[in-house]
Amino acid sequence: MIGSPTARQPEQEGFRQAMSWLHTWSGLILGWLLFAIFVTGTLSFFKNEFNLWMRPELHGLPASDSDVAQRAQEALHEHAPGVSHFIMRLPDARTPTVNVLWRDLPDSRFQTLLLHPQTGAALQARETAGGEFFYRFHFELRTAHKGRWTIQGRWVVGAATLLMFIALLTGVVTHRRIFKDFFTFRPRKGGQRAWLDAHNVSGVLVLPFYLMITFSGLMIFHALYMPAGIAAAYPGAKAADSQSYFSELQGDTPGARSARRGSKVPSEPLPLLDLAPMLTQAAELWQGGRVGSITVRSDSLGPLVEITRHDGDRLQYGPARLRFDGITGQLQTRLDPRSPAIKTYGVLYGLHLGRFADTGLRWVLFGFGVMGSLMIASGLILWSVKRRAQALRRTPAAPLPFGERLVASFNIGLMGGLPLAIAAYLLANRLLPLEMPGRPDAELSCFFGIWILALLLGLIRPSRQGWALVLGLAALAYLLLPLVNALTTSTHLGISLPALDWSWAGMDLSFAATGLMLAALTRHLLRHKPLAAARHAAPAKSERKRNGARTPGDNTAQEA
Repeated sequence: MIGSPTARQPEQEGFRQAMSWLHTWSGLILGWLLFAIFVTGTLSFFKNEFNLWMRPELHGLPASDSDVAQRAQEALHEHAPGVSHFIMRLPDARTPTVNVLWRDLPDSRFQTLLLHPQTGAALQARETAGGEFFYRFHFELRTAHKGRWTIQGRWVVGAATLLMFIALLTGVVTHRRIFKDFFTFRPRKGGQRAWLDAHNVSGVLVLPFYLMITFSGLMIFHALYMPAGIAAAYPGAKAADSQSYFSELQGDTPGARSARRGSKVPSEPLPLLDLAPMLTQAAELWQGGRVGSITVRSDSLGPLVEITRHDGDRLQYGPARLRFDGITGQLQTRLDPRSPAIKTYGVLYGLHLGRFADTGLRWVLFGFGVMGSLMIASGLILWSVKRRAQALRRTPAAPLPFGERLVASFNIGLMGGLPLAIAAYLLANRLLPLEMPGRPDAELSCFFGIWILALLLGLIRPSRQGWALVLGLAALAYLLLPLVNALTTSTHLGISLPALDWSWAGMDLSFAATGLMLAALTRHLLRHKPLAAARHAAPAKSERKRNGARTPGDNTAQEA
């Protein structure tokens, strides 16, 4: 009878089977890229700490005081008397230096200057891509230190993010008892059952975080992926290049002076400005809120000063700004858009970046990112384990088909090799000559070179021994990092731990902990005895029924 449970069941199972197929292949097609995006994005939560650790010459800087901005401005004018535009990022608990970007001509490239927070003296530190590399690779696949961002890289990341969003939604549909399965983790069973449990647990534990991080990642570059709406609302503009749209999004009004917009007239050198009254007024208006950066430029109306609130003061990204006349110090514009659409956009943007988080919450977000990486990795490994079990069931001791061997090799090289490549990148920061030309790009060459080498190892040994070799090398590299750091710098644990300098000691301790975990995993791989072919066989009918739906691998003929 139409509408009866027996009539609805085939339709429900057919829909779930379709979602299972979509879940499997949307995760597999760009799964390795998603894994790299998730890992580097997770490391980006500690981008500032990586930037600091990879410049050990900045160790031991004192805390700044209230006059830091004025001293830094005076030091900048001594260094570059003709400066006409500068952006000064003030020190905070995570970045102790004054970071100044400046230029003397409107069309010239910005140059960087690091200043001492108390004396204003210029600081010399090694050239490095630092933690910025993880951040840039995460959303645009950057492979060079000073290369311009590429639209192609952002399109590829966007496509991978969309597939992950689809995989998350279809995964919820496919596993109708996934929340019950979350409380069932049986690693001792081994094989397909253990990997499926691991995939379920890591997928459900922080599912809201995965949905938020993928959706917000797509939303951040909405102008790139969906420019038609902007073109329709702002006719005559070049879609995603519409300055009117982005000005409105940031709270600007048409025709207003902006410290960020280029001038159409030759810029005059900036005079020394009295920044103290403006900073005092900003602190009063923000009720003690921190100042994040100061932007000053010269145009036909004279100097314009824009003071931006620290982006860690609130969840919404797109910090409040104040614009002052540089000569009179008079407040001209107060920018803090509060429309529902802009606030929603800013909150989602802020959630994705996590800059509002304190140390404890950053570690929580880091843990969520690690769980996401494990979810992707366990899904890819589960695909291989499942098909290997099916092959053993049909023909015991049969060699891996080409496609399955390729996936197994990529799992080892691209997923197991990524931690090894990251460790090589960090070791290169300590071991490469300080005066080496193009040093940041040499660090990146070490990263990608070791990653390619790991892929070659995976292609040669797509087996448990291949995993043990790659992860064992990664464990050794991470355990060497604190030792190499102690031999090459004065920022080692013997100094940072007694001083309770956790911003430096925490990095070495994290590297050591990572090395120990990878060593334990390598030891498990080497000691583990291969399971019999029967143990690799597909789960019993009762277990397949318990999962609630067949997966694409349950019917090889249908999948083919």
